Amino acid sequence: MQVAERQVMAMEWLLILLILLAIAVNIRSFIALNQFQKQRKIMLEDREAVNSSMEEFVANLEQENDELYNRLVEHIAQKESRMEKRIRELELKSDNGIVVESVDKLPVAPKTKTVKQKKMAKPAEPEIDPKLPENEKIEQLHKQGFSPVQIAKVVAAERGEIELIINMYKKKQSYQK
Repeated sequence: MQVAERQVMAMEWLLILLILLAIAVNIRSFIALNQFQKQRKIMLEDREAVNSSMEEFVANLEQENDELYNRLVEHIAQKESRMEKRIRELELKSDNGIVVESVDKLPVAPKTKTVKQKKMAKPAEPEIDPKLPENEKIEQLHKQGFSPVQIAKVVAAERGEIELIINMYKKKQSYQK
């Protein structure tokens, strides 16, 4: 009987140890979960900080862009006024045969456009018939030289949809040739 009692006692101790081990594992799990929650909170705060700094950066960039645009418009206006003045002086010179001194002082800008400028030149306003179906409107705008992004804004559709319709139109045109 003593052996049986010892075995029962050993089993009881073994069960107690297993219970203590399970409790220790559960405590460790709670500690790990708490640490993960803290890390998640820190990551969310970091994300918010990055988002706000990006928004600030974009706002500054837009402000800088507006300033540059305004400076460019002002520069163009000055150049145009100089050119108008020069044209008037040249017209006076051709009419009267008199040489005007300030004509030689003004620089002459080249009149040729670069390839980039020619590609970027687009019609200012779309000319479409509102009664046309959407596909035909898109084809008509494409023929007028508008980009898919511009067409998407005009017809209020997705850019991918516009590109698909344009590609189908191009294929249709190639089959007709």
